[in-house]
Amino acid sequence: MKNRTLFKIRQLFFVAIAAAFFSFGCASTLPLENWSNNHPDASKALGEWVQSHKPAAHTLFEWDGNHPDRSKEFVNWTINHPNLEVKAFVALHPGWPELNEILISHLPGSVSFMEWCRKYPQAAKDLMKHQGGLQWAGNHLYAEQTNMKDQ
Repeated sequence: MKNRTLFKIRQLFFVAIAAAFFSFGCASTLPLENWSNNHPDASKALGEWVQSHKPAAHTLFEWDGNHPDRSKEFVNWTINHPNLEVKAFVALHPGWPELNEILISHLPGSVSFMEWCRKYPQAAKDLMKHQGGLQWAGNHLYAEQTNMKDQ
């Protein structure tokens, strides 16, 4: 009985240590600061999108900072519905007037951003794992193009 209890305690201790290392390892393998290095092609393409659609990029990045959960949902929806367009998202999310206005008023930029998400789904998901990831990218990676340096 004593050996069995000792074995269970050791087992729980091992599981706890393994979980701690796993959690620490996962958290440290994808810091936001390394996103661009981890996804160089996606980062370059996002920078090209920013350069081509400055007003849309600035507005979407800023919106992400204020609505990170909705922004993440938009990116995931875009990836999970590869054949649907901006107008389908707008129709399915009538309670999101701010984003819907951004998407429609910057339609070419919105369509192009959705194409980026679909071409680089893992990079988009990794960026969105961080609350305000798009805004961070606008502030740190593409600040010159979006005029977001001081935000």
